[in-house]
Amino acid sequence: MASLRNVAAPYWAEFIGSLLLTLVGLGATAQSLVAPANTPALSSSLAWGSAVTLGIWVSEHVSGGHINPAITLARALFSDFSLAKVPGYLAAQTLGAFSGALLVWLNFASDLGALKPTHGLHPATHAFITANDTWSGLVNEITASFIFVLAVFAISDQTSNAKNIAPLALGVAFAAASLALSSPLQLALNPARDFGPRVFAALVYGLDVFADHSFYFWVPIVGPIAGAVLGAFVYEWLVRRDAEYQHSLEDA
Repeated sequence: MASLRNVAAPYWAEFIGSLLLTLVGLGATAQSLVAPANTPALSSSLAWGSAVTLGIWVSEHVSGGHINPAITLARALFSDFSLAKVPGYLAAQTLGAFSGALLVWLNFASDLGALKPTHGLHPATHAFITANDTWSGLVNEITASFIFVLAVFAISDQTSNAKNIAPLALGVAFAAASLALSSPLQLALNPARDFGPRVFAALVYGLDVFADHSFYFWVPIVGPIAGAVLGAFVYEWLVRRDAEYQHSLEDA
């Protein structure tokens, strides 16, 4: 019988991987807010790509390195990932993201607190949440998540030459999707990356973070999930099956 420690290991791995993802990514975002000049999009995208690589490297060998509820749901629908593990993975990822936001706040609390509020949300909240026009943001989230999760399934395929450097390759894929389609307040591409820190921001700066930009908070939840499911479907049912058919013809 598996010990409690062994049973809990994948969930701890998802928690820690998600914590590292948000700690590095949100830390870079916070620096861009408190620095004299805003960080360019390239630097922000590279920071988040590096955060993805680090989070996956830490957790991949234990939990599969999902660190993203959208990927967990896509794996459950299109791979052999157990549906029974989905709730625990989603909870671990969201709590990890919340904890990452807490650590970022502890490191930048005085600098973020020194930002001058003008109207609406405290400017420090932008270190933790994403925002955009609702329709544009939804299209961006779906499109970028489609690209990223298509890459996730392709790179992690057992026949892929990139599987041995999967964390690095996925970090590059995330950075590319973010750089191509990110708004000034960034993409989430990950429901936990926005929702966990948004809950933290609500505790510190007020519940208005959920009403911001016409209740935008649902967009970085629904958009990445829709894009991930679409990306997984395209890879598993179109790309992979066609490749298997071509290989069977070659073998014949």
